[in-house]
Amino acid sequence: MKEKRSLFETIFGKKKTEKEWGSFQVLNGYDAFFTSFGKETYDSKVARTAIDRISTHAAKLTPKHIQNDVNHPIKGEINYILQNKPNPIMTTYDFIYKITSQLFTYNNAFVFIAKDSSGMITGFYPILSYEDKLLQDKSGRIYLKFKFYNGRTYTLPYEDLIHLRRFYNDDDFWGSNNRVLETDLETAHTSTEGIKNAIKLTNGLKGILNYTNAMLKPEDIKKNRDNFVKDFLKKPNQPGIAALDTKATFQEINMKPITLDNEQLKMVNTNIYDYFGISEAIIRNDYTPEKWNAFFEGVIEPLSIMYGEAFTDAIFGERAIRDGHRIIFTTHRLQYASIDQKVRLLQTILPYGLVTKDTALELLDMHPIGGEEGAKILQSLNNIDSNIANEYQGGNNGKES
Repeated sequence: MKEKRSLFETIFGKKKTEKEWGSFQVLNGYDAFFTSFGKETYDSKVARTAIDRISTHAAKLTPKHIQNDVNHPIKGEINYILQNKPNPIMTTYDFIYKITSQLFTYNNAFVFIAKDSSGMITGFYPILSYEDKLLQDKSGRIYLKFKFYNGRTYTLPYEDLIHLRRFYNDDDFWGSNNRVLETDLETAHTSTEGIKNAIKLTNGLKGILNYTNAMLKPEDIKKNRDNFVKDFLKKPNQPGIAALDTKATFQEINMKPITLDNEQLKMVNTNIYDYFGISEAIIRNDYTPEKWNAFFEGVIEPLSIMYGEAFTDAIFGERAIRDGHRIIFTTHRLQYASIDQKVRLLQTILPYGLVTKDTALELLDMHPIGGEEGAKILQSLNNIDSNIANEYQGGNNGKES
């Protein structure tokens, strides 16, 4: 009978006996702990929407293993894993979306690099824990002890982890948390709850039932009040009109709950969007090419640089990096440009022999030709190699008279 394995064991293997290591000493003197503050952020609809938009666009990045030449990725195992299935339960889109979402939620994100017994990479696994502790053995090797939400712990060598971080400022090791966003998140939540409660408060008859000519016992007052509520306030499909005899009068109380107006609510939401570096146009998916380029340069491009450097440093040794091995994350930046902008760009760069037929077709959202024909470079005869310019202009094309 085949032994069932948990996802925990699939990723890390069977748990090894953990050694007693000392805490890693950081320069600033703080304890080498990090406790996640992110659930509060992700539970906010406004913040989650911003994180989702960033993660969605970042997930369009294409990871590539290259060696010096950006245009020719290496056809190896690392490239195949990154571009097809980083691990058995995630596509590349899922993988990049998840690490980006975790990065913006917690400002620290970890990816475990799984390897077989020979040291070959077999997968990349995002790790989400609620508490991490830095450890160090006698030789100076650094480890991270992860405490997961199910109560389990596991200690991994830091060299087997890809560590991504935001707001890397006041700590030697960790990115700062999102506590500075707490006030804006609470205000946005309170505003939403206020609108909901306002609807409840104003969707009914509220007031004081006053018996003017009767000396009633407290229990009778309570009984009459309860009967009034039962007859007029709790019955469905009531017309909203109460009928009373001369013994009682009803004084309505107009409840006017305080809620944020549209401009105030927009300002609160904008504060949260600004924190994540994203505009409302990106949130609503109605951006112009100019707004997309601003978002790309401010958020997506820095992410692609961060991911490329972090993956390169964790995957390759010093010698391989010196030999030009790198991981890069690329995207088709011009896919959101208007057709007029694309045509103007092609008109500008085509004469200089910078674009192949297939590249030009893809830029215009058309199917590439492929093969040798598609790889041909488009170039104007007005722009030729300077070495043959004189011969070309003389009309002999290099032939002897």
